[in-house]
Amino acid sequence: MNEVVLIAQMNSNRGSEAFAEVSKALTARGFSIVEAHHVVGSKELRKRVKRAVKAGHKLIVVAGGDGSQTAAVGPMAYSKAVLGVIPAGTGNSFAQTLGIKTTIEDAIDTIVNGRVAEVDLGIVDGEYFANFATIGLAAEIGDGTPRWLKKLVGGVAYGLSAVAPMLRKKPFAAKIAWKEDVLKVETFQMIIANGRFFGNTPILPDANITNGHLAFFATASSERLSTIQMYLAFLNGTQTKLPDAHYFQTKKLKITTKGRQPIAIDGSTFGHTPATFSVARKALRVMVPQSCDEVAPK
Repeated sequence: MNEVVLIAQMNSNRGSEAFAEVSKALTARGFSIVEAHHVVGSKELRKRVKRAVKAGHKLIVVAGGDGSQTAAVGPMAYSKAVLGVIPAGTGNSFAQTLGIKTTIEDAIDTIVNGRVAEVDLGIVDGEYFANFATIGLAAEIGDGTPRWLKKLVGGVAYGLSAVAPMLRKKPFAAKIAWKEDVLKVETFQMIIANGRFFGNTPILPDANITNGHLAFFATASSERLSTIQMYLAFLNGTQTKLPDAHYFQTKKLKITTKGRQPIAIDGSTFGHTPATFSVARKALRVMVPQSCDEVAPK
């Protein structure tokens, strides 16, 4: 597996930088780059990945953020191709879920010296996603954060872009149904994660990407202050200790809301509620570090 297809998302935070660095580093370590593509936008990235899979290429390296990785995983689901993740975005939660440190150098080392693992993918209304989906306020913030601002200040861009949506957003009634129970809440947002991380924090203490379950998290409140408290709690990993927190893990759930709410998958606009979420078990073959204990070998 020393032949590589390299695809870099130029819209991502460090896409241009990553393309040159990865290409040079892999060539120096004996890999042959049989195809190399600069792409702009998820649609073109998905098309390039789909063609690479169809052509029978075994290792496809994607440089970009969480949205870029999500665009890649759909065409790669249940194929023989292996994904190499280069975290070149703003959040890079998927790379962290895989145990990859968020530097390009560490990601290259994972591709060269790591191992192949089979991990789960999330599914929302038939669409695969890599790490997490958001509904409501968080989806609006992700969609409304300008790319130029993310390139300029990194993750702080989400905080700066959150002010206006938080002031105008109203809470909404939601019904979350899964095999074990039904939850009815009034909330500003919900998070449904296939992977372990939301930002730099595990969404739930025992969430991971190989257990066949989705992790759900929301706070039940009609007060904007509670939303601010939730984000602050995520910064220090205490979100599950909030008095109004609701969280659980399940294989499948359906979410309906009073009034259609926006859905984003890994920071990219997807659609609106209602929506059904499920897990695709061991759907993706991906490179992870040898030392990554949370992701079992294939």
